[in-house]
Parts: sequence; structure tokens; C-alpha cells
Amino acid sequence: MLENITLLRQFLAVTKAGSISAGAQALAISQPAVSKAIHRLEQSLGVSLFARRARGVVLTRFGETLLRHAKLIETEWNFAQSELGAFRSGQAGRLRLGAGPYFGVALVPPAIAKLHARFPQLRIDLQLGANPRMLPGLLNGDFDLLVGRIPSAPLPDFIETRRIADVRVCVIAATGHKLARQRQITGKDLAAYPWVVFQDDDETIAEREAMFKRMGSPPPHIAVESTSLTSIFQLLRAGPYLGCLASGLLGSAIGQGLVEIRLPTEGFRFRAGAMFARTLANVAPINVLIELLRVEAAKR
Repeated sequence: MLENITLLRQFLAVTKAGSISAGAQALAISQPAVSKAIHRLEQSLGVSLFARRARGVVLTRFGETLLRHAKLIETEWNFAQSELGAFRSGQAGRLRLGAGPYFGVALVPPAIAKLHARFPQLRIDLQLGANPRMLPGLLNGDFDLLVGRIPSAPLPDFIETRRIADVRVCVIAATGHKLARQRQITGKDLAAYPWVVFQDDDETIAEREAMFKRMGSPPPHIAVESTSLTSIFQLLRAGPYLGCLASGLLGSAIGQGLVEIRLPTEGFRFRAGAMFARTLANVAPINVLIELLRVEAAKR
């Protein structure tokens, strides 16, 4: 077991460095030792993991498949070492967490604060983004846990999902916006104003366009597309802009000075939750964080 972990770490080092010599240098061991380890790993699996090139090596299809699993195995092994070491030194490892915009702003920060009360030495690497940008990282093993919209398309069998909440999406504007005082609003009224959207959030954009279609109106003009939810909210407060965002954001600090605009039709919701590799299902910090996120979501 320990020998296999060592072989996988050498495989990961070569993959990241792009050559056996650079991988050996990163591990501070000799190039022949790394070459021998890669050869032993290929022999044990019965496949070629790398194709040799003049300037280094590239992964074969078999190598690409192993890479995803190797990252997960390394993560699981690191967690095992961390949890065992926690009894001795209080260290609790590292959790690589990805989050959608709503979770990352409204739910994850208070949940992380409570998680650290139980695992004070746990290091968390947090990245925020829309699903199309974040899901590949989950599938490639770059994230241990992704929280946000659960895709409508089936996920691979090795990914487990746990529902946290159904998130309602609404139209948001500044409290002083003209439409905030208007009782009867049509799709054409909404389309007359500039809109701001979260970049790469294709699912929300498609659902917003379907909502406008139900109202018998063409989709609105997108004036600003941003990767920063903070910038989007500042724009909404500063001008006549409208945005389609999770209603729960209005109850957070970032939502001050903003209100929900009444719609002449039903808005839309999406199922949100936690997504992670099944091999990590028994990792304590992941399970605790999911429960904390459920508690935070129930408050909204």
C-alpha cells in the first residue's frame, strides 16, 4: 500500500512537471529512481501511462484516466494521515472547496467559521465560480467538494451528490429603482433596463430567457458580465440595472440596499447541494460541512 502511494506521487510529479527529470527534481530524488518507478507502475497496470516526446512526456489515454483517480487517492491518503496525526499534533489537513456564487457568498463563510470550531487546524482552499467553470475541477480531482447547483445532466457514477436546498432565483434591483415602486410589471418593462449577469452562468441565463418567453417578451440586453458577485451587487446599487440572482442573497450583508422585483409570472428554482467523489464519503470535515451548510440554508 505505502509503495503504491509512493509510485502514484511520483506519477503525479512527472505529470505536473511534464518530464521525468523535472519530476525527479521536484521530488528531490534521482531521475533513474523516478524512471524505474514509472516503469514499475506501468508494468503493474499493464498499460503505458506516458508517451515520450523530444521535450518530455505526455499522458496517454490510460495516463489521463489514472490521473483523475491518483488525485483522489492522494487526497484520501492525505486526509487519513491528517486525521491520524490530529490525535498527536492537532493538525487536520486541507479541504479543497469549490462553491457556486450563492453558496460562496451567503452560506459557505458562516459554515466554514463553525467548521473551524471543530477542526481548528483545518486549512480550506476556497474557489468561487459558476458550474461550467467549476465542474471540470471536481471531475478532474482538483476539488474535494463542490457546493452549488446540482446539474440537470447526470454526473459520473464516481461522484456522490447530497441535496442541501432548493434555491429560488428572483429579479433584484436597487431599492430606489423605478420598478421597485411599480405594482404591475410586464416582461417588456423588465427588458427595457440593462442587466448584469454572473459570467459563465449559462444555466441561469437559459432559465431567465425561458422566463421572458413565458412573459411574451424578448430577452433583455446584457450590459455587464462579471466574475465578481460583489461587483454585480455594487452595480445594481449604483444604477438602473437588473439581475437574476438567488433570493437568499438579499438576506446577507451583500444584499443591503437591494430588493426583489415583483414578477408577472413564476420565477424559477434550482436544486443545490454538495458533490464529491464517493471515495471521500466518510471524510469527517466534508460530512460536517454539509450539515452546517444545511443549517445555514434553512435560515434563508
